[in-house]
Amino acid sequence: MEKTILLVDDHAVVRQGLKSLLNQWGYRVIAEADSGEAAILQNQEHKPGLIIMDLDMPGMGGLEALQRIILRQKNIKIIVYSMHDDNIYALRAMQAGAKGYVVKSDDINVLIDAVEKVFQGERFIGRKIAEHLAIDLMNENNKPLEKLAPREFEVFRQLAVGNSLDVIAESLNISYKTVANIQTTIRRKLDVQTTANLVHLAIQLGVTRSKASVTK
Repeated sequence: MEKTILLVDDHAVVRQGLKSLLNQWGYRVIAEADSGEAAILQNQEHKPGLIIMDLDMPGMGGLEALQRIILRQKNIKIIVYSMHDDNIYALRAMQAGAKGYVVKSDDINVLIDAVEKVFQGERFIGRKIAEHLAIDLMNENNKPLEKLAPREFEVFRQLAVGNSLDVIAESLNISYKTVANIQTTIRRKLDVQTTANLVHLAIQLGVTRSKASVTK
């Protein structure tokens, strides 16, 4: 059976580099996408054997796209290939149904290993975060974030690093009003009153490492 792949990353240079590498290892990249929305469409059209997907993209983020794809196609094989080496991102991705999680700072051979294992029906997590992720899976501290939908989590993450509602709206290609409404929902679900409280919670949960300059 031919091993076909859909590459999802908003950086063309990254996709080109991965495509060249994967071709050398006997895989065939049959489609590419630069956003979550495009990933959903390309998956429906080309039906790849595996998807390699980034999390940070304009418009619909990778986590939301991943969840929507899996809702339609329960057994689809998806590897998240992300710059985020924080355990919470790997945890969210795996809980959403990803079969693998590899950090972009890992040696490229780690990704190749992940692709091979996931094609064989296994799960794969890069060794850098595997041990800490196992601990987090037993840690009650991450439970609050399970209340957030993928789009809410992405807005929460951006608020936590100090991005304004205008910046978030532009990056996600949604309206300012929509972001404001999502922020209100996040505060209600997490029981926080101010952006400063939200940032403090994000630091506690490992979503961000340092406090951003924020206002109420």
